[in-house]
Amino acid sequence: MRRLKIIIGILIGCIIIGFFFLQNRFKNEIVNGIETKLPPNIKLDYAKINTSILAGNIQLYRVSIQLFNSNKDLISQIKMDKFMVSGLSFWHFLMYDTIALDAIVLENPNLQHYRNLLKQLQQKNVTDNNQFDKNIVVDKISIINGSFKLYQNNGSMVSTSLDGIHFTLNKCKTNPVQLKEKIPFHYDGFKIKAKEFFTNLSNFETLEIQDLNIEDNQLSLKNLCINPKFTREVLSTKLNVERDYFELHIPEIAIYKLDFGFNNNTFFVAADSSNISKPNLVVYRDKRVADDLRIKRMYSKMLRALDFDFAFSKININDAYMSYAERIEDTDKAGKIFFDSINACLSQLSNTYKKGGKTVLLVDSKFMGQTPMHLDVRFDINNKQDTFLASGALKNFNAEIANAFFKSNLNVKADGEIEQIYFTFSGNNLESQGDLKMKYDNFKFEIINDKNQVNKLFTTIGNLFVNDGSKTDGEGYRHGKIEVGRQTTKSFFNYLWINVESGLISTLTGNGKKA
Repeated sequence: MRRLKIIIGILIGCIIIGFFFLQNRFKNEIVNGIETKLPPNIKLDYAKINTSILAGNIQLYRVSIQLFNSNKDLISQIKMDKFMVSGLSFWHFLMYDTIALDAIVLENPNLQHYRNLLKQLQQKNVTDNNQFDKNIVVDKISIINGSFKLYQNNGSMVSTSLDGIHFTLNKCKTNPVQLKEKIPFHYDGFKIKAKEFFTNLSNFETLEIQDLNIEDNQLSLKNLCINPKFTREVLSTKLNVERDYFELHIPEIAIYKLDFGFNNNTFFVAADSSNISKPNLVVYRDKRVADDLRIKRMYSKMLRALDFDFAFSKININDAYMSYAERIEDTDKAGKIFFDSINACLSQLSNTYKKGGKTVLLVDSKFMGQTPMHLDVRFDINNKQDTFLASGALKNFNAEIANAFFKSNLNVKADGEIEQIYFTFSGNNLESQGDLKMKYDNFKFEIINDKNQVNKLFTTIGNLFVNDGSKTDGEGYRHGKIEVGRQTTKSFFNYLWINVESGLISTLTGNGKKA
């Protein structure tokens, strides 16, 4: 019995000694790998390391990882309080040649990247014999309270940043073949929460998002803002050609059944539906700045020209507001018009549907807070001539509500009320034709001179050519023709307006008969 106890004691002692030997060997292998196996352009430092061979855990504390380019410039660095690998399975490694992990966790990581310093990285020539040849399976990858900053101008300015990042990637798998793909791993799902997103959109605007959340294929954004970097007056001094000053605030955006990835090496993004709640858009244009004479694309061509697949089945815009102000020469202030209570629906906003499909825009709003308006625009992105069909209606328009804009921008004051306007026109990227009918009574114009006084001579002459609303059809409408040549240096919205303008002029000054 005593001999048995001694043998058991010796065995236990050997097991303990063996455990500590293996534990120490495991830790030394990890440390040696960090110190000798990393590429020369990567530097990794840490304050402390803990390992457990039984649990398959590796923990690094106060970690710093730096990535350098071929000129030894720092292009990226990440610092974190803790990096942890847990549940490393030696059984899977030995039996299935697979690195299997329960979790990888990064606590409080802070990633900084210097975009302008990115050059070709140092790389050693590798052969097929020493390339990575293991399968990797990780049950969960987590980032806890991370942050990210992208610098430009050699690190002197932050161009993009994101804080409060909480990220989880589930059932991540990869292998030597998958690593060569554009998305080098498979996963079952992910979720991300973050806040205070910021990026420079251009030299003139920034984009900010207060909260961002993606979970179960649903994207939620709160308080999205596009803000100008300069005041209206300062912006005009920095422009060589005309550019809109605008401010956009959207309290909430929700996108449902969001999907993205690569299909035959082509990136795609798709969604079933999206809701944009209460967007507020303020646009100002200084017409004293020279016109931008570049050719403007039709929306159908813009979608066709995208270098990735885009497909949103439906986008709903709820209770929006939009104002437009324009300042011309020799005026003290900009004339302004606005639309509120805007509710819109975009169907089939896509560049993937087959010939014969249609992108449809339906908009209802109130012009200057009073006049109900409806607009319907349809086009097929597959049509290379960019054909479209537009129709709309306006009711109970009292000219007085828009006189501030008319006087500032057109030197015109209008008087009277238009009961109804209906228009329909079709066209392409060069020209359009259609019809307009209008019911009105005693609609008149007054021409304003430079002293803000009515020019009676020009007003009298002008109103000679404007019909007073008589000579209507049996339903009280006068009719006009729409015939327009597109101004290719102007926007599509300008194209819509000059079509309506053509019909109004024809109706007011023509014989009023339906063609």
